[in-house]
Amino acid sequence: MEYNRGIPIRTIDPNNPLGPKIDVFLPQDIVLRAFKYDSVKYENLRAAKEVLDNPKRIFWGIRANSEGGWCYVGKPTELYIKENETIAFPDGMVFAVYTTDRFEIFDWIPEYIDEEDHLSPKNFKERYGSLKWASTS
Repeated sequence: MEYNRGIPIRTIDPNNPLGPKIDVFLPQDIVLRAFKYDSVKYENLRAAKEVLDNPKRIFWGIRANSEGGWCYVGKPTELYIKENETIAFPDGMVFAVYTTDRFEIFDWIPEYIDEEDHLSPKNFKERYGSLKWASTS
């Protein structure tokens, strides 16, 4: 029996940005946990999908205690801030989608922008191993 990695979402392959898209997986247990315990996080899966559809930056090496992992960053159109309430996505923020090195999503959150690069999370140079890909449009 094949291991079910979760819900596939097509996005840019950071190892081959001009090539075919790859699947990033959203594990069902993470979706169910967000649905059950954090309705705002659950609703912000829409923002995560929008970022994966149109990332502006992709970083490699996201965890301080282990090698690897990816961070897809973008600017979705809206952000859920509390149950049944959305706002236009704030100018001073980006939205980050974090995956393991096997492209399995484990977190998605809004983050403040960096003063040097308004399409990157604050302190990106210290937080990530490298910028793997940046949108030119």
